Amino acid sequence: MIFFIIGIVLISFVTYEILLKQKHPKVNMTVLGTKYTNHFFDEKTKINIFWKINKNKIHFALVSPGKGWVGIGFNPKGPVMNGADIFMGFVKNGKTYINEEYANTPYSHEPITQAGGKDCILSYKGKSTPNGTILTFERNLKSCGLHDKTISNKDMTVMLAYSNGKNFTKYHGPNHNEVHINFFKNTKKQKSYMITSHLSSYQIGLIAWALLFILAGIIGFASSFVEKDVNHVNIYKKNTAGMFPFLLIFFLSAGELACAIWLIVELYSNAINSLIGIITGFNFILMALIVLFYRKFYIDDEIIAQDINDEIPW
Repeated sequence: MIFFIIGIVLISFVTYEILLKQKHPKVNMTVLGTKYTNHFFDEKTKINIFWKINKNKIHFALVSPGKGWVGIGFNPKGPVMNGADIFMGFVKNGKTYINEEYANTPYSHEPITQAGGKDCILSYKGKSTPNGTILTFERNLKSCGLHDKTISNKDMTVMLAYSNGKNFTKYHGPNHNEVHINFFKNTKKQKSYMITSHLSSYQIGLIAWALLFILAGIIGFASSFVEKDVNHVNIYKKNTAGMFPFLLIFFLSAGELACAIWLIVELYSNAINSLIGIITGFNFILMALIVLFYRKFYIDDEIIAQDINDEIPW
């Protein structure tokens, strides 16, 4: 009963938190002195995108929580970011640096001028703040050369990323996402391949634990309903366990503790979900092995005889 209640409480807490996050406060549409008409907040990277269209030009502002570069890329042809038109910049010692880059492979990019294209940035501005980095730039809606993508009146694949490194080669790590935006109609949607893409890592963990508690509670309810009166119990005492079981359980427990600490560290360092899932899996496996061997070597066996009225006329 208690497990079931704990599970319901955890699920209720996560649900409340998700609903609370959906109530976004009013956004200040003025960034570095320019007023924008459209806004999008990316839940995964926490990057704010502002933009406005003025005749044949579009003006962007990126507000990033990172201390280094922030970037936006348009319409990669794939795989991954290959073929994307990328604008990225950072602020160092009060000076703003910005590049238009071309993703020449799925996992790398180079200045668009080195790839045979033309730098299409018309103007730019940047600022470093205690909360992160602000980068604004203006470009033409239409492509100005090779590899430069036209901003058209349709859903575009938009890549967002940031890093804490103040150079164009510093890897962004897990701080990236891909969304679909129509910059003319102001329609935005997250690109998601998983139900959990909009959840934080600890919310996923809480949901997993809640489901385990609920499952344990259901098993308890089912057991109490199915089991009938016990006639007698035979207890078979275990022989005294030697050093091997003790050392085995000790090292498994040490591994479990190490995995738990590792998981906490990775959660706070914003690790990728696949790594968090692998560590969590190891935690559960080690926990199961500890219970298994402790049960085998230290818990007395009980044989319970009981009658179940299955209403079958034998």
